[in-house]
Amino acid sequence: MLKRDGGKQLKMTFLTLEELMPEKHFLRDLERSVDFSFIYDIVEPLYARVGRPSIDPVLLVKMLLLGYLYGIPSERKLEQEVRVNIAFRWFLGIDFDEPVPDHSTISQLRHRKFGGTTLFQDIFDEVVRKCMAAGLVTGKLLLTDSTHILANAAKEKREVIEVPDTPSEYVKKLDREALEAGLLDEPVTYPEKTKTVTKSTTDPESGLMNRPGKPNAFCYLNHQTSDAESGIITDVFVTPGNVNDCTPHASRLETQIDKFGFETEAVCADAGYDNSEVYDAMLKRGIRTYIPKKRKPNNAPSYTEGFEPEAFIYDPQEDAYICPQGKTLAYSCYNKNGHKKRYQATRQDCNNCPCRQQCVGSSKNSRMVERLLHEEARQEQAKNRNTPEYFAALRLRKIWCEGNFSHQKAEHNLRRTYKRGIERVTEQCLLSACAMNLIRLVKAANAVFFHCLGAIFKGYSAFSGYLSTAPFHYTPAAFSCKNQL
Repeated sequence: MLKRDGGKQLKMTFLTLEELMPEKHFLRDLERSVDFSFIYDIVEPLYARVGRPSIDPVLLVKMLLLGYLYGIPSERKLEQEVRVNIAFRWFLGIDFDEPVPDHSTISQLRHRKFGGTTLFQDIFDEVVRKCMAAGLVTGKLLLTDSTHILANAAKEKREVIEVPDTPSEYVKKLDREALEAGLLDEPVTYPEKTKTVTKSTTDPESGLMNRPGKPNAFCYLNHQTSDAESGIITDVFVTPGNVNDCTPHASRLETQIDKFGFETEAVCADAGYDNSEVYDAMLKRGIRTYIPKKRKPNNAPSYTEGFEPEAFIYDPQEDAYICPQGKTLAYSCYNKNGHKKRYQATRQDCNNCPCRQQCVGSSKNSRMVERLLHEEARQEQAKNRNTPEYFAALRLRKIWCEGNFSHQKAEHNLRRTYKRGIERVTEQCLLSACAMNLIRLVKAANAVFFHCLGAIFKGYSAFSGYLSTAPFHYTPAAFSCKNQL
C-alpha cells in the first residue's frame, strides 16, 4: 500500500553527539589510540599570554588531518563537511550549537601563525614515536624512494636566470680528504661561479624536471623513507624537481637514525641512489646498503667485453691496477673535477699489446682507469647485491614505498599540488604521511585489542607466547576512511 508522509510537526528532541556517534567508527578508534594534547606543548611558544582567546590549536590540527584521512581536497570543502558530519563534530569536539572554524581562518593561521615554524615536522615526529611505542617501527631496515609532484605552475611561464654555482658539502669533503691523502698540493679554492637555470615565474621554488620517462615540467620531489616492519613513514623531505635523488639521501638517513635512535642494520633504495656518498656514510655506521647498480649513461665510453673498467684488478699494496693482460697501470694524477684518482698504462705496453684494438680502439693514448676516493666503500657495499636479503628488501621497498605513494597521489593531491613554495608543499607531504601513519597505528591498536580478547578465552599463557613470537605485520590495503562517512 502506498504511503505518503505529510507535513510533520517539528518537535524538540534532546540528543548529544555521543549518542549519535556510531560505536564502531574509525575516529573513535583514533581518539582512543592517540592523545593529541602533545600539540599544546609544541605550539605554546607561538601564542601570547594575553589577548583574545584563539581557536584551539588541537582542533585546528585535527581538522587538517581529517582532510587527509578522508581525502577531502580543500579547506573550503572540509569546512562544509564538518558542518554536516556528526562524526567529524564529535572528533573535533564541536557541539551542535558551536560554529565551525571558517576555511579562511584555517588558512590564515597556517600562514601567519604556523608559517616558518617546525610545527608540522614536530607533529609528524611525535606520531612516528607513538608508532615506535606501539611496536610498528623497528628501524632495522629503512626503505627510501622519491616521487615527483607537479607544481602549481604553468610550464610556459618561465625565465632563465643566473644563480651561484657552489660545490656541495660532499664535494668539499672529498677535496679535504684528497688534501689529507697528499693527492693535492694545496687546499682547493672555490671561485665565485654562476650557472644558468630555468625558473618558474609562478612558483620559483619548484624545479624543472628533465628525466627520461618523467614529465618535462616544474615539479617538486618528495623523498620518503619507510620502515620495513609495517610501512610506517619515518622521514619526509621535499626538494625542487631538478635535484638528484641521491643528493639528500645520506644526510636524511643519518638525521632520522640519530633523531629516533634507530639501530639500523640495512637501508634499501632503487638505482637512482647508487652513489658513493651513501655507501661511505652507511659503511662508517656499519649499515648495509641494498641498492642496484645504476645503468651506464649513453655517453659512457664503450669497451669490448672483458675490457671494461671492472675487469681491471686493483692492487692496494702497490696502489695500481692490473689489466686483463697482466700489465700495470700506475697512479698518474688526481682528477680534481671528477674527484677521482687516475691510473694509466705506459704507451709501450699498450702499443705492444695484442688486445689493443679491443681495449683502446683507435685511440692513440694508452689505457686509463679512474678510481673514486670512496671506491672501497662502493666495492664493500656491492657484496650485498644478489643475496636473498637484497631481493627481499627490494620487494619490500616496492610494496611499502610505491604503495604509500600510490595512495598519497590518489587521495592527498600528491599527483599535482595546489600549494606553492617548498614550505607549503612540505606541510602537505608531512600531513599526508601523518594520516598514513595514524591509520596504520589505529589498525595495529585494533589488532592488539581483538587478540587480547582472544587471549582471555584461550588463556594468559597462550597470549604471552603469541606476543613474544609473532609480531604484527600488515600489508598495504586501502587506507582511505571514506567508507565510514
